[in-house]
Amino acid sequence: MPSLTGCLSAVFCHMEGQTRLAGKHHQYPLKIAKPFPLEDGQLGVYVMDASPGILAGDRYVMDWRVGEGAQVLITNQSYTKVHPARKSPNEEALPSSQIQTFALGRNSCVEYMPEPLMLYGDAVFESRTEVTMEEGAVLLFSDVVTPGRTLRGEVFRFEKYRSSFSVNYAGELIYSSRQQLEPGRRRADRLGSWGRYTHTGSLYVFSDRVDASFVEGLRQALEHGADTLRIEVPPEEDVPRPLDYGISQTYKHGLVLSAMGSRSYEIQGLLDLAWGFVRRELLGRPPLTIRK
Repeated sequence: MPSLTGCLSAVFCHMEGQTRLAGKHHQYPLKIAKPFPLEDGQLGVYVMDASPGILAGDRYVMDWRVGEGAQVLITNQSYTKVHPARKSPNEEALPSSQIQTFALGRNSCVEYMPEPLMLYGDAVFESRTEVTMEEGAVLLFSDVVTPGRTLRGEVFRFEKYRSSFSVNYAGELIYSSRQQLEPGRRRADRLGSWGRYTHTGSLYVFSDRVDASFVEGLRQALEHGADTLRIEVPPEEDVPRPLDYGISQTYKHGLVLSAMGSRSYEIQGLLDLAWGFVRRELLGRPPLTIRK
């Protein structure tokens, strides 16, 4: 199957107290499903992928533009599966990529809560996300990465994973991060790397209302609620599977919640708990459960 470029762009506006999808364009295999209304004029959208996943050489490009006062929730239907970059060991690798840009207007809000990214054996994948925000805008951004089809014993068999994430607020770069993993060059289970962990997840929150007291409030909320998320380990396992996390305040107007564990749904549960706190304390909205 030849490689392809899947494109998607969407423009949202705020009219008469409601957020509306003002314009969209998509190219196979990406598509925006019919938007659905949420409370307080917020609009939800599903991103659909008609292919079995991101294949060797594929390139996905998504552009999101959210106008002043618009409130948008973006998610997808299932895991983003990244397939091997070559059919045989003798073939040259065909890297795949996903590039996203977000432009948030004044006093707008985007909650980007996709399903996890799954890296198959021999995958070579780059993820790049660039965000620009005007004053008063709010961004919640979730990211969960699984090391392969773990139920098949496929753990850290991918060839390379590279990601970058940057946020500009009112013309100033306030956050930038980069990560590159090559398990074949450096074992992921070594000290100083992933150690005993296999899965990772992050929740990024950017708003000019995020300060030290907000970060501390989130930390306390997770301390009180995280124990309910821990899954009991079967007795035949000698060492409990860990679920650990930390919260950092960024240089300006933001925080990052980072979690590491052994199961994606445990990490998702922790991020959902944090998401509920942020919705309640920052957006004045109740926690949200998305049916899929």
